[in-house]
Amino acid sequence: MVRPYLHCFWILMALNCCWIQPSPVGAAPQKAEEFSRSVGIEMTASQHRECVAETGVSEESIARFNGPEIFEDDEKLKCYMDCMFRKFGATKPDGEVDMIEVYHKVPRELNSVALIVNNKCRDAIQGANLCERAFSHHKCWKQMAPEHYYLF
Repeated sequence: MVRPYLHCFWILMALNCCWIQPSPVGAAPQKAEEFSRSVGIEMTASQHRECVAETGVSEESIARFNGPEIFEDDEKLKCYMDCMFRKFGATKPDGEVDMIEVYHKVPRELNSVALIVNNKCRDAIQGANLCERAFSHHKCWKQMAPEHYYLF
């Protein structure tokens, strides 16, 4: 049995939000929930703890966002998403998400997926502050590629 390999997608957010497993040509992609999360959790544990402490977000809220529905009623979750972007160096000096940095940190074989999703989400990002805009990125990515999305 070939063991699937994991790549963190969207900069590994630089490990922040989503895992993707490249699928053989013609094979259906596996959902993030189908693979072991232990590697991602271990790799993001320090940043996760720091951002939970900084924002006060609950683990239940993070788990709820990983469910099938997208909800927009949790400001702490939105700021957690912004914090994770910052902790992984995925922001510009002004605090906005740096999509060029995202593209360059994605494994090369996943660049086409990153380009498609980034292109579709580019004009959809909105919000009055960095937390809302970070949430807008996550929301769009989850909608465009739910099989590749998981928030750690």
